[in-house]
Formats: sequence, C-alpha cells, structure tokens
Amino acid sequence: MAELPRYHRRAFAHNYHAPFIYHIILKKKEGVEKFGVVSGDARIAPGCQGCAYIRKSDLGRIIAKSIIELQSVFPILQVYQFKVMPDHVHILLRVKEWSEKHLDYYIESLVVNIGVSYSRLIGRETVGGDIFQPGYCDKPLLLKRSLDGLFRYIRENPHRFAIRQQFPQFFRTVRNLKIGNNEYQAYGNLFLLRNPDKDAVKISRKFTPEEKMQKRAKWLSDVVKGTVLVSPFISREEKELRAEAETLGAKIILITDNAFGERYKPAARDFDLCCEGRILLISLGLPAKTVLTRETCLRMNELAQVISAL
Repeated sequence: MAELPRYHRRAFAHNYHAPFIYHIILKKKEGVEKFGVVSGDARIAPGCQGCAYIRKSDLGRIIAKSIIELQSVFPILQVYQFKVMPDHVHILLRVKEWSEKHLDYYIESLVVNIGVSYSRLIGRETVGGDIFQPGYCDKPLLLKRSLDGLFRYIRENPHRFAIRQQFPQFFRTVRNLKIGNNEYQAYGNLFLLRNPDKDAVKISRKFTPEEKMQKRAKWLSDVVKGTVLVSPFISREEKELRAEAETLGAKIILITDNAFGERYKPAARDFDLCCEGRILLISLGLPAKTVLTRETCLRMNELAQVISAL
C-alpha cells in the first residue's frame, strides 16, 4: 500500500455541510520558518505562572490572529479553542448551523488569509500553499469522544512538547500505572493515555476478508489523523498492521504480558519509538517467561478496550 499523506484526511461518509464540531490540524510545510518555539518550564503544571507555552514567531502571530478573526468573517463558525505549535496548528471549530459551503471552503479561506497577511509582512507574495502542507486533517467530534478531553488535549500541547524537549528521560523509565482498580507497569509516553482519539485493534478470526480489509483501511486512515492504536498486536495480521501503521507515523499503546525487570529496556525498535514519544508499553506484570495462554491474550485485549475508552 502506498504511503498516505499525513494531516489531510477526510472522515469517510461524513456530511461536511451539517452542524458539527471538528478538531482541525494544519501542518507546516517543510522549509517554512517555525510558527514558534517552546518556552517556560515543563515542571510547572499547565495554566500556572511560568508553565510551558509557545512563544510565537511573526508568522505564528499572523496565524493566531487569522484564526481569531475567522468567526467574525464567517458568523456561522465558532472557534472554541486553538493552539499554534512550532510545526502545526490545532483548531477546535464548531459549524453552528447547516452550511451551503463545505468545511473545505472555510479552511481554505483561512489559509488564503494567512498567506495574504504574511505577504504584507515580508514584502513579497506568499500564498497559503507556501506555508502549510496541502489540505488538512479533520476529526469530527463523534459520540465516543469527549469535548472536555479535546479542550484539555489541545490546551496542554505545549506542556507535552516541553516535556519531550526538556526531559527526554521521562520516556525511558519504568513507571507504575493504575487503570481502574488494577496496577500495571508502564514504559514510554504516558501522555498517549490522554489522547482523546484511541482505538483498540483486534483482528478476529470471525472477520470475513472484506471486514478485515475495511477495518485495516479505517485503522490506517485513523493513524494519519493522529489516532492512537491500542493493542497487544498478537496475531500475524495484527503485527503486519502495526508495522505498516508505524511507517505512517503511528502512535501506539502496546499491551504486553511479562513484567519489566529492574533494568528493563525494550527492543531497539520500541526503544526508538519511546525516544520519539510515539509508544507506551503497558505490562500485565506476569513473571518472566510465562507461557502466553488464551486467557492472557483475552486479558490483554480487554485491557486494550478499557484503555481505548479512557
């Protein structure tokens, strides 16, 4: 399967004229100046004085101003929240009523306005296509997703970014983790648990070839939108899906059975993903070399379902 472009996937079978809430992501084009740099102290909780924030560049300030003005230009829209990051932009956008225009029209208008304003600043013509990657990613707020969770996820983006920059060792330490009434071991990026878009991956033997194809396509499509895949990835088909998803930049919560030892370090592939902040390993904590049974597999898949609903 050819590599899918990131950050500009539409939701399948969604009506983009209807009233809805969307999580929009615009990605910076390679070679363009950063929209800002991270400042502040990652050790300070988000929202408190001195906490991590993004100090915007001139281009970043233009982007922020254009987003704020979007709902004045188009009263049918309401900007709930946005965050300008160094290489991408998050917008939580509400379309308040039925629109004759497709969502594309409003996002393209925003990008055009940013290009016009930036051209005035630098004294030469620049279009939005020179600033952002083609298209955009949208995530409609479906019933299983929490609006409060999205608010927090977007608001705390600078904090997570600062943690990765200032404390990379945070992603290379075994930690205790409580989910419900149970204790687990965790290694990697704990912030993946806070991502409001998580989906449990399990390919059942009962699936028809058509169902497998449909689910695989959906998971890979979701990956390029930033959805976190949660699974023990036990079967051959699940392992193959994981490998392909990783080539698309997937973020993964991997459920495993054996306990992490005192000096635990994952295999090279997983360790590299830990350093990039793209994986979280969660262990049931079973003794080393415990035989993998059907019951254990069921436990791991059940935990994946619980985590995907957090």
